Amino acid sequence: MADPGSKDIEEGRASSSNSAAPDSLLDRFRKYNATQIDKTWTSVPVLATSYVSGLTDSAAYNAWSCFISMQTGNTIFLGLGASRQPASKPFGWLSSLLSIGCFMLGVATIAWCSRKVGATLRGTLVTSFLFQATLIVVAAALVEGKVVPIPSREEQEHASGPTPYYHISLLPLAFLAFQAAGQIVASRSFGHNHIPSIVLTSLYSDLVADPLFFQPVNVKRNERIASAVLILTGAISGGWIMRESSMAAVLWFAAAIKYSIVVAFIFWPADKKEDATQ
Repeated sequence: MADPGSKDIEEGRASSSNSAAPDSLLDRFRKYNATQIDKTWTSVPVLATSYVSGLTDSAAYNAWSCFISMQTGNTIFLGLGASRQPASKPFGWLSSLLSIGCFMLGVATIAWCSRKVGATLRGTLVTSFLFQATLIVVAAALVEGKVVPIPSREEQEHASGPTPYYHISLLPLAFLAFQAAGQIVASRSFGHNHIPSIVLTSLYSDLVADPLFFQPVNVKRNERIASAVLILTGAISGGWIMRESSMAAVLWFAAAIKYSIVVAFIFWPADKKEDATQ
């Protein structure tokens, strides 16, 4: 006669084996995106966004006489607008005001969302940079499709009187300023406060005030210098591309860099400390 107790044990083993079934593809996808990434080399994508800042700011200044990332310059332009200067750009203050507002809104929104779900989770970073790149693509498409007119270099050189102001230009400007906020949010999330990727005044100050500036090994010094050089070379590249091609080409290039950052974070190594605790 079979022992009732042994029957219960067998049923328990069967139920436990069913519960130990392999995770579905969706479960594995969720777990993969919920992992903390290794922060060891995260200064590399932050430095790449420094180059993007140089590209987009040079293009925006050439086309709209305002900045995408450098909000100090926009604040000065906004102040000049109170006295209706410069006379050749009577509505320049409006572009600067919109850029400041959209940038601040972008920082508030992206920072809040990042904190809510985990700022340095793989899925958060992939989503954030995918969103940033897509906003640049939308702006590039508006310019490429002539929805937003961009005066040519010849038109600007031979213009007499105030430069024509197209209010439709505020649309791509808003997208570009909003996405630029994601760069500094990522920099802060990684702890790279010394390379904000969008501003240079504090970076220059911290660089030359560093008491360890002449030390052979100084990672922060090297990264500050790299960020400054990349913003400068980005501006140089943006100027030449816009001169030889178009503003849209500059924006397509900037979007491609951010999409490459998305791909990098998809395959970025996970934090080993987190793996060890699981």
